[in-house]
Amino acid sequence: MSLVRRRIRLLFVFDPTREAIVLVAGDQSGEWRRWYRAAIPLAEERYAAYRAEKEKEEQR
Repeated sequence: MSLVRRRIRLLFVFDPTREAIVLVAGDQSGEWRRWYRAAIPLAEERYAAYRAEKEKEEQR
């Protein structure tokens, strides 16, 4: 029996109302640097979209 090691990572942020928002999650086993190089820009993009949507909701 072989054991597979997983290295699950989550990138999250607390929004201005202190609500936790999970932006990216995944298994970065064996891809330490490459995973973060891809995940951080994606997380930033998703948070920007989240904030834009929240601002639209606040204007209604």
